[in-house]
Amino acid sequence: TGFTYELPFGKGKAYGASMNRAMDMVLGNWQTNGILTLHTGAPYTLRSNACQGVWNACRPDVVSGKDPNAAPANGRNPDHWFDISGVTTPAPLTGGNIGLQSNNAPATRTLDFSLFKDFRITERFKAQFRAESFNIANTAQYSAPDNNLQDANFGKVTGTAPGSERHIQFSLRVQF
Repeated sequence: TGFTYELPFGKGKAYGASMNRAMDMVLGNWQTNGILTLHTGAPYTLRSNACQGVWNACRPDVVSGKDPNAAPANGRNPDHWFDISGVTTPAPLTGGNIGLQSNNAPATRTLDFSLFKDFRITERFKAQFRAESFNIANTAQYSAPDNNLQDANFGKVTGTAPGSERHIQFSLRVQF
C-alpha cells in the first residue's frame, strides 16, 4: 500500500496561513510519501543427498503426524526456521515422499518513506528538496533457510537478501 500526505503548514494551509515569507520557506509546502510492502515467504523445496539409486530429485520423507513447515516450539528465528524433526532420511530405493514447495521462506516487510519540500523561486522555476529512505526501519529481509537435510545448517537462515538494508538518499531537483 502507498500513501501521500501534504503537511498542513504554510501559506494557504490549515496551520500557519498567515506566516511570513521566511517562515513559510522553512515550514511550508512539505509532503510525505510512503510505500508499505508485506509479502509472505516464497515457497521452496526440501532436498536430501541420501537417496539410493538413480533419481531425478531426492527429497526427505515426512515424519508421520508432523508438518515439515511447522514452526519450532520456541518460535521461528534465523537459527531454527522450521521444526527439522518433521523430516527424515528417505526410505531406501525411493526419492522421498515430501512434496515440492512444502516450506515457506521468511516473509518480507519493508517501509519506504520520503519527505519532499518545494521552494518556489520564480513563476517558472521551482526547486524541490527530497529525502528518501528505503527500508527505513532497517528490517532484516532473510533469505530462504538451508534446505538440504544433510547440511550442517539445515533449517537455518544463513543470509539476508542483497541490498535489503536501509538506504537513505538526498537530492535537490530544479523544475522549469
